[in-house]
Amino acid sequence: MAEINNCVFCQIASKAIPANVVYEDAAVICVLDISPATSGHTIALTKNHYNSVYEIPQPEYLHLLSISRAVGYALLISQGATNIDMVCTQELRKGNFTPHSIIHLIPRYQEDTVNYVWQPKTMSQDELQSLSAAIISAIEKVKTEGGVPVSYEAPAAPSKPQPAQQPLPQPKKEEKKPVELSKKTVVF
Repeated sequence: MAEINNCVFCQIASKAIPANVVYEDAAVICVLDISPATSGHTIALTKNHYNSVYEIPQPEYLHLLSISRAVGYALLISQGATNIDMVCTQELRKGNFTPHSIIHLIPRYQEDTVNYVWQPKTMSQDELQSLSAAIISAIEKVKTEGGVPVSYEAPAAPSKPQPAQQPLPQPKKEEKKPVELSKKTVVF
């Protein structure tokens, strides 16, 4: 069980802060997000505190992923969503101020306003080959040495304000329809 500290998610896991729990076992708790991106937006988290998914021991991480997948499937069935986005957040990066490694399960609907925006980069074949070589080298290092410690300090605030994004046109609202799913192996 998570020790109670200044982390709001540890406090949720230990029941010091009330939450709408949709799933709980000895290691993982899944709660409805209080500031949801869409209806049914759920947060899956380990009861033990980790700042990053890279700190979670492998068996505990695989359990978190398995439960996230199963709860995501339940969200598809119960909410009539067209898909579930599983977004793993790292604390204190690019405006994300989550001090606990969590997985967002965000039901997606035709009419939702969730938008992941980035400016696509153009890369030459040489740049792509260099990038893939660096990643392969790092994978080998992790395999042989277990990786290296990574600092998770909050980055400095940007010096100039970011331009406001233009609102996207809103699609027509469609009635929620049950999702037809083939039989899948989903285990809690």
